[in-house]
Formats: sequence, C-alpha cells, structure tokens
Amino acid sequence: MKNQPVYKWTLPVLVVVLAACVPSLVWASNFQLTEQSVTSLGSAHAAGAAYASDASTIWYNPAGLTRLSGAELDAGLSVIRFGANFTPTTAVDAAGQPLTGNNGGNPGKLGAVPFIYYSTPLTDKLAFGIGLGVPFGLATSYNANSIFRYQAIYTGVTVLNLNPTLAYKFNDNWSAGFGVDVQKMDVKLTNDVDFGAVCFSKVNPVNCTAMNLTPQSHDGFFQGTASNTHVGFNFGVLWQNDTTRVGFAYRSRVKHDLTGSASFTNAPALFTSAGLFQSQGISAQFTTPQIVSLSLYQQLDDKWSLMADWSYTGWSSFQNLTINFADPGMPPTTVQEGLSNSNRFAVGANYKFNDQWTFRGGVALDKSPVPNPSAPCNSVTPPAFATCNNSVNASRTARLPDADRKWIAVGASWKVSDRSQWDIGYAHLFINSHIPYSQLDGSSGDYINGQFKADADILGIQYIYKF
Repeated sequence: MKNQPVYKWTLPVLVVVLAACVPSLVWASNFQLTEQSVTSLGSAHAAGAAYASDASTIWYNPAGLTRLSGAELDAGLSVIRFGANFTPTTAVDAAGQPLTGNNGGNPGKLGAVPFIYYSTPLTDKLAFGIGLGVPFGLATSYNANSIFRYQAIYTGVTVLNLNPTLAYKFNDNWSAGFGVDVQKMDVKLTNDVDFGAVCFSKVNPVNCTAMNLTPQSHDGFFQGTASNTHVGFNFGVLWQNDTTRVGFAYRSRVKHDLTGSASFTNAPALFTSAGLFQSQGISAQFTTPQIVSLSLYQQLDDKWSLMADWSYTGWSSFQNLTINFADPGMPPTTVQEGLSNSNRFAVGANYKFNDQWTFRGGVALDKSPVPNPSAPCNSVTPPAFATCNNSVNASRTARLPDADRKWIAVGASWKVSDRSQWDIGYAHLFINSHIPYSQLDGSSGDYINGQFKADADILGIQYIYKF
C-alpha cells in the first residue's frame, strides 16, 4: 500500500462519497419512494397495481386508466420525517487515536415528495395519462464536526420522473397500459478529507509529522455534483370482474450516465504542487432498479374491501460503481456494493362509511437490500482491509443507515362532490432500534463501529378533481 502513487488517494475520496450517496432515501427499499398517491399511502400501498380508482394509477399500473370514466387531475404531497441517532462503540482515526467530534446528531432531513397526474379517455377503449413524480430520493445531513465528517456530511439525491402513458381496454375483463419514463437524476454530496491520514498512508509518518500533517490535524473539504437525464419504460395488465381486480405492473431499469464536477478545498501544498486534489470533471453510471408488482383488490360487500400487494425491486442491478475522472492521469476506480434484490409485502382494507367518507388502513413489511453479506469486502475487517480493492468496507454506509421497515398506516377520503375529493394519509415506519454499523473508510483510514436507532413518519394530503 505504501508504494502506491499519491494520486490514487483522489479516487477513494470521490468513490466513498458518490458510491454511498447514489444508491442510498428511505421509504421503500433503499432510496426508493412509493409515495405517488396519498390514497395508496393510507393503506400502506396495499392496493398497488390493482386499485386503479384515480389518475395515480399512471404510476402503479397504467392499465387502470381504462377504469376512469372522465378526465381528472390528481395532485398531492407527502412530507417525510426520518429520525436517526448513532451510539458509537469504536471511533478511531488512521493512527488508532479517538476521532474527535460528536455522534453526528440526527442526519434525517424533513423532505417533501410531490406528485401530479392527469388522465382522460380518448375513446371508449383508449385512455391517455401523464404523471410527474419523484420515485427515488435522499436527503441526509450530519453535523460538520461529527465523527462521521470524513465519511459523510451532506447527501442529496433526487430522481424526477415524467411518465406519459396510454392504456387500452380489450374487453370488460382485460386492460393493458404502456408508458415512457423520462428521468432526471441530480446528486450533491459533501464530506471532509483527512489530509493528515492521507499523508501518513501514502508518504510516511515521520516526514508527515515534520510537516505537521498528522491524522485529524489538517482537514480539507470535498463537494461533488452530478446529473443526467435518460429514458425507460413501464407497462401493466389489469384483470377485473364485478368484485375482484388483479393487477400486474413492471417498471424497467433506467441507466444514468452521470456527469458533473468535484472540488477540494484546503489541500496541502504537498499534494497541490503535484497537481493532486484539483477541481475536475467526474462521470459515473448508475442504473435504477426494475420494479415488479402483483396486487389484489377484493370487494367484500357495499362497505368493505380488502387489498394485498407484493412488490419486488431489483437492486442487484447495483453491484458496483465505477468512477471516471477528467484527468487522464487518474485511472477509473470501482466500489463494490453488492446489493440484494428486495421484497415488499402489504395488506390493507377500505371501509366506506357513507357516500362522503371512506376510511382505510394497512400494514407492510419492507425488506432492505443493503447489503448482501456475501458481497466482496463486506466481511473484511482491519487490518485485512489493505487486501481489498473496495474503498468502502461497511455493512451499510453513513449516507443512509438502511434496514428493514415495518409499516402501519391509516387514511381517509372525503368526497366533497361528484367532481371533488380530498385524501389524507399517515404512516409510521418502525425501522430498528439496533441497526449495526461498521465502516472502515478507504480515503481517511478511520474506523467507526456502533449502532443506529431509526424511525420515520409520512404524512400526505391529496386533491382529486374530475372534469
């Protein structure tokens, strides 16, 4: 390790930040967002691809557009509160000395997930819809002087999805729909750089100490941004009779060729004089996972209906992240993530109290894909980390302390008139009070071990207008 060129330390710094950021929000598996309808939120999204009762079916199953009798507009907002705190067991720098700083505070940020859908029948068999939503996103922020400062300070990821859709009704029982997904992905992230630790590892402790470059003595700052727009597709099939609906929906992967810039501040002259840690362009590829849903909606009588949903997210598409740099002297580097495919199970019920009010509730189990225990480097512990080609050795990264989520949700619809309806929904997510965390950071050499405690709340409101 000590014989490697100094310039290679520019690579892990960006990799640690980008790799931890890009695959990481909170409300379905990993950083997937299912909050595309407040009506659906109230039943923990148990209706899924089979509900098909308003324009949000554009997202959940485009085939459901054929069930809507007229043009309608559906707009809403879900506010998400993510709370987490960390209890450290071990927190040391590259020299084995205690990391200074606090435990990071609450990294969760209050976030809002908006959506808007419009649908209209074109003929008695053909329908059109278009929707705009945020299917993936993340926002976390640690205190600038925390023990996590070399691993993560700020992380922001947003994927905006525009979804024009057509649906066709074959007969009274069968419908199908197809849509195009135009996605724009934006990433912003920051962290400190321990240049003293870089010097110790890549030069030698004696010379670095003489230059006052020791671990935690000379911190720099990194900021990176990247973005891309690309296209995917989705389709769905719906079978129905008078009391039962079964829906199947599929969303494709979307490959994002991210490009942007990276900057460093307060880098020592030892490195800048060699042309290292300079502002430059970066690029990377990230592929959003495919999503498959199978749902059932069963009308029991005039008052009650039951719902069930199984959803699968193909996070195994994200096994590694390769970062390329504009400087031709800096070779690309790869971080191996090893995510698993994840499953989500939900059941719920609707109760029609009267012609104006409908109440609903649901529960769900949302399995986390982070990470596969058999992924390369996840089992490597200090000092054996030196033999691993991964710049992050962790069971989960600080960008998102992800774990399985257990949902409980309630909601209500108020039909103001034949044209107008309001919906409200609330869900509490029990994440875990003992989320293990252990990360050896490849860029700074610091090691943090302990556990997170986390939970979340989602509150949504929605308005539907039928023209």
